[in-house]
Amino acid sequence: MIQNSTNNDIVKSLKEISYEMSILIVEDDILLQEQLKTFLSRFFKYIDVANNGLEALEKYSKNQYSLIFTDLTMPFMCGEELAKKIKSINESQHIMVLSAHSESDKLIQLVNIGIDGYLLKPLDITSVLKQITKICQAIYNRDMLEHFNLMLEESNSELMNRNAELRAALKELTAAKETIQKLSTPQNQTKIKQTKPKQEVSFLQTKKVSAIEFANSYPLELESTNESLEDLEAQFYILLANAEKTFDQRSIVELTGLLNDFAREIEMIPQFASIAHGIFEVEKAFRSVQDHTKIPTVLPMLGSLFDNLEKWRKGIFLYQDVDDIHYMDNSLISDALSLQGFLSSENSTSDSSDMELF
Repeated sequence: MIQNSTNNDIVKSLKEISYEMSILIVEDDILLQEQLKTFLSRFFKYIDVANNGLEALEKYSKNQYSLIFTDLTMPFMCGEELAKKIKSINESQHIMVLSAHSESDKLIQLVNIGIDGYLLKPLDITSVLKQITKICQAIYNRDMLEHFNLMLEESNSELMNRNAELRAALKELTAAKETIQKLSTPQNQTKIKQTKPKQEVSFLQTKKVSAIEFANSYPLELESTNESLEDLEAQFYILLANAEKTFDQRSIVELTGLLNDFAREIEMIPQFASIAHGIFEVEKAFRSVQDHTKIPTVLPMLGSLFDNLEKWRKGIFLYQDVDDIHYMDNSLISDALSLQGFLSSENSTSDSSDMELF
């Protein structure tokens, strides 16, 4: 019979670590078997029982157990033989032995087999709890280490894949930029003026993530980013309204500053690095324009880009109603490249005219 004893600290500790574990009780004394099952069900997720070693071995071949309790003296197959067979199948299996006799020779043999504990009958509940807690703590530590190692491997793999995707995207952006610059040479000016550039570039392809999933991962960061981008959009539209009346050197400084701030804000989120890169390129293109009187002619294109950026921001950061956070990546980058190409062509035309006048 199980002697009555209590230890609240041990009980609390065991409950915290054993709630996902399962055990197998191998005991031919049905009364003791039921007592152990009832008592241990307070701690373990699943408890299975067997009346002898043969039955236990059959159940072990079909199920996995965190810990096995086995009596030593049983019909058909004793506990020692059962422990040997189980250890031959799974060397890391945790096993605790129950016995009515304290036999030093038998204990040494069991230790050599690799059992984790030895309890004498009649069972003292405090001793049982201490032994179980010690073994379960070792199991818990092992499982947590495996879990964290797996998480670390997955994170490293995801980061490596993401870096590869970003490098590929930047390579494509650079190639597209070079193509636009070639089309913007003086000998191609007529063709550029007659035909609106059409970009057919395959940009960054990433794993599909919904706006809700994305927001759940970075709730505070995305809220802050949304507020900052919304403020920059408001400043841009004010600047755009004033530019319809006059556009001077001060206006170009404000415009390029806004573009730079907008790109840097987006750049803080690695998933949108390619969009940030495109806006940085637009900013550099505006800085390179020598004849500022021609800038108002491209402001409608810039306004269209910001309209799309606002739509993109609201879908992902505000309403969070899009199924894929990259649903507008290609469109936004194409808009940025088209605007950059137009500015480059205007600048090339200006240089060509200056040379002809000279």
